Amino acid sequence: MNNNICNLALRLGGSIYPLVIPNDLTNGTGLTNPSILKVNGKLMLNIRHVQYSLYHSEKNQKHQSPYGSLVYLNPEDDNSLRTVNFLCELDEQTFEIKSINKVDMSKLDTKPLWDFIGLEDARLVNWDDNFYLSGVRRDTTTNGVGRMELSKIKNNKEVSRLRIEPPTDAYCEKNWMPILDMPYHYVKWCSPTEIVKVNPLTKKSETVHLINQKVNFKRDLRGGSQVVRYKNYWVALTHEVDLWNDEQGRKDAEYYHRFIVWDNDWNIVYHSEDFKFMDARIEFSCGLHFGLENILIPFGFQDTTAFLLEMPISQFERMVGITNEAQPQIYKELHPSLYNKIIEAYILNPNHAQSNYILALNYFNQAQYSSALSFFLRTAELEGGHNMTYESLLFVALCLKKLGRLETTELSLWNNALRFAPNRPEAYLFLSQYYEERKKFSEAQSFARIGLEFKHNQIELNPILGYYHYYQLMFQDALCDWNLGQGTESRKKFKELAMGNHPLNKQYSDLIQINMTSLGCSGDPFLPYNNSMSEKLRYKFYGYDKIDNNFSQTFQDMFTLCMLDGLTNGTYLEIGASDPFKGSNSALLEKLGWSGISLEILEKEVTKFRSVRKNPVVLCDALEYDYSKLGSVIDYLQVDCEPPAITYEILTKLPFATTDFKVITYEHDYYTDMTGSYRELSRKFLSSKGYTMVVGNIAPDETSAYEDWWVKPEYIDPYILSIMIDPSDKVKNAKTYMLSESKNAIKPMQPLPVMDFSNARFVPDK
Repeated sequence: MNNNICNLALRLGGSIYPLVIPNDLTNGTGLTNPSILKVNGKLMLNIRHVQYSLYHSEKNQKHQSPYGSLVYLNPEDDNSLRTVNFLCELDEQTFEIKSINKVDMSKLDTKPLWDFIGLEDARLVNWDDNFYLSGVRRDTTTNGVGRMELSKIKNNKEVSRLRIEPPTDAYCEKNWMPILDMPYHYVKWCSPTEIVKVNPLTKKSETVHLINQKVNFKRDLRGGSQVVRYKNYWVALTHEVDLWNDEQGRKDAEYYHRFIVWDNDWNIVYHSEDFKFMDARIEFSCGLHFGLENILIPFGFQDTTAFLLEMPISQFERMVGITNEAQPQIYKELHPSLYNKIIEAYILNPNHAQSNYILALNYFNQAQYSSALSFFLRTAELEGGHNMTYESLLFVALCLKKLGRLETTELSLWNNALRFAPNRPEAYLFLSQYYEERKKFSEAQSFARIGLEFKHNQIELNPILGYYHYYQLMFQDALCDWNLGQGTESRKKFKELAMGNHPLNKQYSDLIQINMTSLGCSGDPFLPYNNSMSEKLRYKFYGYDKIDNNFSQTFQDMFTLCMLDGLTNGTYLEIGASDPFKGSNSALLEKLGWSGISLEILEKEVTKFRSVRKNPVVLCDALEYDYSKLGSVIDYLQVDCEPPAITYEILTKLPFATTDFKVITYEHDYYTDMTGSYRELSRKFLSSKGYTMVVGNIAPDETSAYEDWWVKPEYIDPYILSIMIDPSDKVKNAKTYMLSESKNAIKPMQPLPVMDFSNARFVPDK
């Protein structure tokens, strides 16, 4: 038996071509069992797409699924075995797919009554100038009775459907081979050869030939390709199956193929030995096409991947015995296409782990995840080294994650990798992420912490897997702390991550930044103001005693009123509005008659804002807002977005050349800024625009510096500025700063002008 006829075909000048349909049409699940036919001058191909992934552990079968070595992995929310067919046109020179069209069968489909849904293993046929797909359908009865069907196709749509009743009653009829040059005739069985003719009007069939053959085969010959003419012969590609159960009683299977050649009286006159295409246990073909010098054979590999083999006719003739010529010792160079080189490298040595791995990675990068899974699994079984096996097992699980809807099996396959290398940290990370994504934070944290016990055992893996460094396990631990109610520990761990010696990639640097900003400091304490504090105000602005309470988190509204001496009917621009009242820097100002506009990126906050506030709010990305229409002077500007880099970029987009802002509260979030740079950048920028920092490093506590407060000095009373300014660079608790009794002040009354009454005349009272 030849385990790899593709290898021989390549060496004799043949070629192999991948048949790929983009992920957006298939979601990366299996492409298999193609059929081919030249009709009306076009080389057409039908590719079966299945929604499952075949998991078949071969070779030593060390890395079986939780359900055995051979299993169809259907989506766990839909265990149906669904088939969709795609009609493709091939370029006859390059054999690249020129067009792809899903066959629309919706007009004639009815509600499925069985779990195997759709037209399976359809062969392409052109009879009486009608174009057909002929395969088996098993979804029309409650017990899965299978019948061959003949679906007429026009413009990629099924326009009629003929369900064929077999000559004798049977449970499941499938894989009848249509005879291309004999309309409505099939080879139903090969040995003995049974030929049936279908009556399209009655939908019944009858046996018209039953020929006992002189040759014996060790297995039953089952249908495969169409039956095609070659010289004075009929030729078909058949398949044979070995089925068995392993010692746990779980099924397994292996397929073989064979060329059968009949004479005009349907006697088998030639046949090949059984063979495989390229050394997989499950392979299958529904098509055969003879060209001038080559045969085109499309075939499916492991029910996941489709190929087209271009095989020299001379090779076929030697295989079946039509010619006894010696096989030439001609070996061609590898195909110039890199993709084909990868496939050819695999075919020339299918038991080489590295060749399987490279091909698997190629399919993974094309989002052909079922195909990638097959070749990664082969890599693991071939044991190309401990690290390659471990990495391949991780990729197998990742393929299932990418496919989705297979959560239980995905979990088992992450654990497969963990069982193989329990002292490595990577699988623990992926298991932690698995549970975290499902909000099972206790389990997620447990795996993260166990993984950290083995953090120094990491070996460089393919970065596509997503493991870079053990800081990812630390991140998982910190994240889970927060979700398990341990806010203080979570903040501490995120800060340790930010300040650690290990260089962070951009993804994790951004994630840590976002989490630190989101979690804030000590639970983002609010420092509310009420009128019981009025006599302690750093500066008692006009009307201070009329303020019962404020809304800002850390006195920003009260600071603004101090600097503008209790201004009413002012104007504001609030960038980053958030809640309409809680923590709002504009709510008190609006209450005092100010007008203004707020910008907010979150729709839910905008909806809430509009329902309770008078002044307008705009739903937008502040980076994209048009600031050119602002007035020449605005009394108060708030810039409060996240993260620090975004806040700074927004600041630089404001029209400082045409608009002055009397008071600015700017949130630099220095305490969460992992770069430590944006506070200084903002200070240099605002200073260059003529602004004076009244107080820097404002915090809601004693350590978490997060804002600077600025003014345009020409608009501010110098006396008030002298009272409010604090030039020190230490962290300042906002409440302590704003209620500083040592500088408690009221603006002094201006002296009355001296009046001269020397020349005044008075009229005496009457």
